[in-house]
Amino acid sequence: MGLFLSMSGIIGKSETEVENCLRKYAENNSGGLESAELNHLDDNFCVISENKNNTVIFYPYGFLEWDDISIFISAELKCPVFSFHIHDGDLWMYLLYNNGKVIDQFNPIPDYWDDNLSEKEIAEQKGNAKLISELIPNLKIEDIDKYLVRWNLEDDERKAYPDDEFENIDWQVVDFMKKIGLEYPIDDSDKPKGQVFRLWTKELKKANSEQKPINSEKSKKNKSWWIFWE
Repeated sequence: MGLFLSMSGIIGKSETEVENCLRKYAENNSGGLESAELNHLDDNFCVISENKNNTVIFYPYGFLEWDDISIFISAELKCPVFSFHIHDGDLWMYLLYNNGKVIDQFNPIPDYWDDNLSEKEIAEQKGNAKLISELIPNLKIEDIDKYLVRWNLEDDERKAYPDDEFENIDWQVVDFMKKIGLEYPIDDSDKPKGQVFRLWTKELKKANSEQKPINSEKSKKNKSWWIFWE
């Protein structure tokens, strides 16, 4: 299988505020959050990283509660929170919450799971650059509207903007995040930015803390951590 990755992007809140909120969510769900020296192969590996008062949570592989946590943080901290997901290496998508309510969503292949969607259901997933620009200071509609398009899978891959790193593929989410002031929390040397935590809940059990060996094999995109191939 391909890449599965999930993150929350919190606008206007510090790493400390987000850490406290994430810990509260985990403890409310029979889990916890603790600082730890983990490598990326650990089942509970989580990173929290702040950049210019915006914070990103990078979730463990196999973690399925990224939307629930994004809703919780948005309601608790009363702020916009993007819930990002890369699904099976095929697409990237987001749900955007404000004060705990979904206000926008984007999927470049809206009929990915259901090819019988109505035009209304498809339109609901097209993303709203104007709304996002109103929530994020100094962001212009034209800075991001070229990302929020439906993909034609018969066309060649191409960049939304000339200065982007990625074409219209799953990793385009990194370029989008950069434009809205969120920094992808893993550097080009496969090292985490920010603080590493052990995250667990009732659904994601706390694994044995014994360190697993780090696989040094690189991917073509220098994003080797979360690419799993059969």
